Amino acid sequence: MNASQEYIAQPEAGVLSFNAVWILCGAALYLYLVMFIPPGTPIVFGGDQMIYLLNATRMIDGKVMYRDFFQFTTPGTEVVYFCLFNMLGPHAWVPRAALIVIGACLTWLTVYLSRKVIGGVTAFVPGILFLIFPLRRDLDGTHHWYSVLAVLAAVAVVIEKRTMRRLAVGGALCGLATWFTQARGILTVLAIATFLVWERRELNQNRRSLWKEVGCVVGTFAASVVATNAYFVWKAGWERFLYCTVTFGLRYYPADAKWNSLQIYMAEPPAVPDWTQLPALATWLFIHALLPMTYVVFIFRYRRARSGQSQEPWDRLMLLTIVGLFLFVGALPAPAYSRLCPIAIPALILLVWLMRSARGITRVVVTAAAGCTILALGILEPLARQHRTYLYLNTPSGRIAYSEPTPLYEKHRWLMSRTRPSEYFFEGLWAQMYFPLGLKNPARVPYVTSTDYTRPEEVLQVVDGLERHRVRTILWPLDLDLTPSIPSEGDHLQPLRDYLRRHSRAVKTFADGDQAWERIESPGAR
Repeated sequence: MNASQEYIAQPEAGVLSFNAVWILCGAALYLYLVMFIPPGTPIVFGGDQMIYLLNATRMIDGKVMYRDFFQFTTPGTEVVYFCLFNMLGPHAWVPRAALIVIGACLTWLTVYLSRKVIGGVTAFVPGILFLIFPLRRDLDGTHHWYSVLAVLAAVAVVIEKRTMRRLAVGGALCGLATWFTQARGILTVLAIATFLVWERRELNQNRRSLWKEVGCVVGTFAASVVATNAYFVWKAGWERFLYCTVTFGLRYYPADAKWNSLQIYMAEPPAVPDWTQLPALATWLFIHALLPMTYVVFIFRYRRARSGQSQEPWDRLMLLTIVGLFLFVGALPAPAYSRLCPIAIPALILLVWLMRSARGITRVVVTAAAGCTILALGILEPLARQHRTYLYLNTPSGRIAYSEPTPLYEKHRWLMSRTRPSEYFFEGLWAQMYFPLGLKNPARVPYVTSTDYTRPEEVLQVVDGLERHRVRTILWPLDLDLTPSIPSEGDHLQPLRDYLRRHSRAVKTFADGDQAWERIESPGAR
């Protein structure tokens, strides 16, 4: 019998279902209170998710991803938002509600996996820690959360038993993860295959069926990848699809080194203007300490304890460790905080498993610290957010709440007075204005950079789109200085800068230094 089978008695289905309902409802309520002002006004949001929301609205307009506009990730996230917008409309509350569902499901999966290796009520702690640490601090509904959900589902399927049916389902779920994030599903398949090799070797089992099991995982993975991406390959063509999802990522994605290389690791800690921002800094430090140190500590613990009579579920723990390490390796080329948060769940489970063996004063201190943290961040913080004073704007995507008159509030308010929904508009960097204000992007790319990340042909396409649609308003960020003192070798923006000077004039400078430019002649948009 497996050690894992001896260690944990599985709960009855009814008890598990009862727990699942409470976990899902509790997590959903927590996320609702930190993202919404009741009954349905979302607190302002931004981040990379705005690019996926823009792309989804382009698809609603009949555009084909990769063929008509650029994106370097696989199409799963856009398809999810496209379906939601078709059913519910492109309202600001929709992506936040989707993140509540994703967050609640991830919390439940965290607890489900924890219960496979940790007994008693302690198994709920990793789920609570996930909710109030990595998820709460990265409420950005990008491909990362969707792919991690599929990865954890794959792990949940195979963690208890490795039958052919379970391995087939796990491989298919890894293919689904690849539909959202290319490397994540591939790395998870490799992690499962590595675990199968480890299991055969560690338990001295017959390896004859190993290749059959690996082939089952890889086969259903490949079938899932083909099925989910076939439509876009057909519409955009193999060459364009591979350029966007493979070639660009290998050749040009790292060119924006500030964000997409090792330079981003621990590069931008949260600002702490007052004590209320201390939880954000504590979370930032916690996540960076958690990964990958937890895996290293576990491996040392395993090597020391495996020869004893311990009844710990080493196979399940090792599966979590191997998957977690592979996910961390996948994030290493650009280990931004926002990329580390979604992959922290296996490490959180292992951390609680390691800490439960603490004794004496250490156990008391750890328990007290965990209790105070859960009380402060899990209960008091949502209540504090609900009692703040907010500013409100009735944007084309719906009513949005702003905690203070930030530059984003200023930009939204000013642009609403100068543009109308469905009007063409160009934002030089970050693509934060299109979705909430219902504006259209005239370019194939969502934004431009002053690095080789933005290719010369894309800059010319931006200029062509601005001229063809006679775009009236442009938001030009301070980061893309119109007169760079030291032009970068990979800076291809000069034709765009020249066009802006010839055809527009600056009419507004915002608090963060960004400028709004308006076309000099009559817009005549078409």
